[in-house]
Amino acid sequence: MPVLNSARFALPTVYGLLVASAAAWLSGCAAENHNIIARTYQNITARDNGYFLAREKMRAEEAKLYKERQNDYNRVLPLLPVVDSVKALQLTAAMDEVVKKASLPIQRRGSSDWTDDSYILIGKTRYYKREFEDAAKTFKYVNTVSTDANARHEALIWLMRTYMATNEWDNASSVSDLLDKEQGTEANARELFLTRAQYYLHQGNDKLAIENLQKAIPYIPKKDERSRTRYVLAQLYQNNGQDKEAYAELNKILKRNPPYELDFFSKLMLGQVSDLNLADRARLERYFAKLLKDPKNKEYRDKIYYEMARLDYRQQHYDQALNLLNQSVRASTTNRAQKGYAYLLTGRIYYENLQKYRLAAAYYDSTTQMLPKTAPEYAATKERSDILRDFAQQLTIVETQDSLLTLAKLDTATLRSRLLTYADAQILRMQKDAEKQAALANRGTNQTGTGQDLSRTGNPEADPLAFASGSTGRQWYFDNPTSLSTARGDFERRWGNRPLTDNWRLSSLATTGAPSPGGAPVAVGGANNSAINPAGEASAQQATPQDERNFLANQLRRAIPFTPEQKQQAEAKIEEALFALGAIYNQQLKEPGNAAQAYEQLLQRYPKGPHTVETYYTLYLIYRELNDPKAEAYAQRLRQEYPNSSYARLVADPEYLRRTSVANEHMAVRLDSAFALYKQQEFKKASAALVRARKQYPETDLNDRAEYLQALLVIRTQPPVAHKPVLSAFLKKYPESPLAPRVESMLLTYNHYEAGMLPGALASTEKPAVSFFRPGEVDNRMRIAYGADELPTTKPAPATPAATGTAPAPNAAAPTKNGSQPAPTTKGQPTKADAKPTTPTAEPPTQPGTTPAASTPPTPNSAAPQPATPAVEPSPYTANLNAPHAVIIAYPKDAAAFSDLQAQLTAYNNRFFKANNLQIQSQALGATQQVLIVQSLPTSKVAQNYALKLRGPQGPLMKLRNAGYQSFLIGIDNLPVLLSRGNLEEYLRFAQPVYRP
Repeated sequence: MPVLNSARFALPTVYGLLVASAAAWLSGCAAENHNIIARTYQNITARDNGYFLAREKMRAEEAKLYKERQNDYNRVLPLLPVVDSVKALQLTAAMDEVVKKASLPIQRRGSSDWTDDSYILIGKTRYYKREFEDAAKTFKYVNTVSTDANARHEALIWLMRTYMATNEWDNASSVSDLLDKEQGTEANARELFLTRAQYYLHQGNDKLAIENLQKAIPYIPKKDERSRTRYVLAQLYQNNGQDKEAYAELNKILKRNPPYELDFFSKLMLGQVSDLNLADRARLERYFAKLLKDPKNKEYRDKIYYEMARLDYRQQHYDQALNLLNQSVRASTTNRAQKGYAYLLTGRIYYENLQKYRLAAAYYDSTTQMLPKTAPEYAATKERSDILRDFAQQLTIVETQDSLLTLAKLDTATLRSRLLTYADAQILRMQKDAEKQAALANRGTNQTGTGQDLSRTGNPEADPLAFASGSTGRQWYFDNPTSLSTARGDFERRWGNRPLTDNWRLSSLATTGAPSPGGAPVAVGGANNSAINPAGEASAQQATPQDERNFLANQLRRAIPFTPEQKQQAEAKIEEALFALGAIYNQQLKEPGNAAQAYEQLLQRYPKGPHTVETYYTLYLIYRELNDPKAEAYAQRLRQEYPNSSYARLVADPEYLRRTSVANEHMAVRLDSAFALYKQQEFKKASAALVRARKQYPETDLNDRAEYLQALLVIRTQPPVAHKPVLSAFLKKYPESPLAPRVESMLLTYNHYEAGMLPGALASTEKPAVSFFRPGEVDNRMRIAYGADELPTTKPAPATPAATGTAPAPNAAAPTKNGSQPAPTTKGQPTKADAKPTTPTAEPPTQPGTTPAASTPPTPNSAAPQPATPAVEPSPYTANLNAPHAVIIAYPKDAAAFSDLQAQLTAYNNRFFKANNLQIQSQALGATQQVLIVQSLPTSKVAQNYALKLRGPQGPLMKLRNAGYQSFLIGIDNLPVLLSRGNLEEYLRFAQPVYRP
């Protein structure tokens, strides 16, 4: 038997085994298999193909975003890139490519461990494309289904960023709390701490932002990015007064050789956090001088001057700081934001340190034109600019009127000398302005053909207030030689060759001649450019400088208040301006000390003015907040001088306003019921209802109305001898009530009757007037009359004393159509009512229930059969206290007291409720009422609080007490129902139990 060679079969056997093993391994790598071989293959192919390419593309795009961050070194630098809608469009193509590559592991290697990482990449692309809703869903999905703790952690970090981008700060905080419960990894530490630091920066919590930045810095691998983060940390240290810590961080930055821009601004910042001893001061001055000389810093000269000014500002060298800020503005060429910060610091110095409010207002206004609206300081600066503009206006009124009153006290010779001095100063000022304009006109030779003024662009001597504040990035109109030459040619063709000066009609008009024999310059422009003397009488001789000087002096003289009426008007302007200044200090600038000084100056000059009681109360509140014993002194003044005012009651009881508001609402309803009974001539029931209401609510703002209704009931139910005393008592008790003129008219009618000047009460067929007690209610009281030639014979004995023909009270109490009382007539003279085509009765009815003559309209208590009482209909309104609400103010149409109420409400809302964005709408309600609708407030509780404040000391309704208005709440859903139905009483019956306090 032959011997077989084993080596002969060894090599084929090995090859066969390898092939079989490879086939078995490849068959085990199928996606549906879950053995270790298949899983390893899936992970390798998913990671090293689609996911790797998508991740590298995302990293490259994120590196560009971090590099493109806008660095405004005047404020805290952003930690994370900000992607706006424009940038999102630019990133669309790159992000779509990332999605395409990241989708491959999800679609083809779904069982791999890199599926959740691919989903995170897709979520980040949606974040950068500003598809925040889809991004949040993607991150939530990964956090829910992933088994990888690192992937869940990263998804939560990006979910927090997504909520921050959509301003959902509560959700971002919840995610941050959830991250504390997760096991963090070093791979995500940098993103976590930077995200939290950015969150706390937005929340204004610098302490926690500093803490997270300190944790993030060790995990930032790139040297330059770490230095930039340290600079942000130094900025936060400086903002919180930790100069030593900021100094240490800046030194760490400089030791690591940062980029030039970061190195430059770090060295500038060192000057702000250094100790200001002599050695440091000298070192910083040498350093700043070196920076200014370096040609590489030419574009940063404005920033260098600004930092030098800040250094002087720290040392309270305000004059030097202002000079350096002026140089910073002049050195600014393209950096409008830096110019805005220079204007802002200038305005702060003028306002806070030098108290030059007009200059401060001008620089704050310039700041708003230079700063971008996205800057964090813009909103506060704009508000301060508006406040200071109003402040400067009021201050100018005070100073101007004081100066005019002082001039009015001078003798004739002194006044004439003073006015001529002012005229000389004005002429000199006009000449300087003319020289500037002439220099501007002759600048054409220095201009290019494109209209660019080479002498101004980049010129450090240019006037920043004249040109920089109004610049919008384009060349000014007067820098264009074509426009200048065209306009000048048109002017010369019409008016001749004249210098560009003020009052050119007076100073250089060719037809202006010498003084006429009457003393007035010939053809001098008067008011509204009218000629005092006809142009035909003018001579060819020009006016002399003395003529111009006299003319200006006469113009100044016209503004001086010489008469008592003019002086009184000037004092009134000063009083209103001082009161406005105190309010601006107190309410807008939040400077109680200055507010107290302004208010005390007002009281010193005008101790018994119209604002005295409110000034007392405001000073009481200011000094109480300051724990000053003067508060009790002003409270005592209120109690002694104005004991019946609401301010005195507020001092005694701070809850008075709230309780009075509730009592007013209840009293209004009961007063309406009593008046409705009075209209129906059910006087006993009306009197009983009024007594109950006054007993239940003895102190309300409607006491004068209740007293007036009581007087009307006395006139109707008691003998005439009791009428005058009750009316006189009303006037004595409520002299400032809006009902006082009516009562005075009624008393005047009684006096005329007693003097024999009134033959009897007057009849009226006019439409009854609107009630004072409730808008829309009318006064249907019975009227009786005598003929023009008739006199009352014997006094009848009616069943009701109010129907007697001898009592003039019914006529006195009955208003005419326009709301005024009918004028009393003399004996034998026809009245206005007599001229109407009516047939007056020969004698009055004996009782209210009788039917009058055919020509007289039936009274409410006519003998005609009364219809049956209809069934109560269901209310068309629904109650929902949590729905948005509006506050409505209803008042009679065309009432003068409410003519500017809408403007006052708008100003009040802009001052105290600007964040609520309340809208005010005026609309008619029925034929006799007008309503102002303030909407919308989130709930009824908020609306009640707002309505209560409207009636407070600072509210616009405080001065309209007893003026005949009503304020109430209404749900937004009920508002269109009320406006369509126009029935206010129906709604108030529904609202009374719903909004009961």
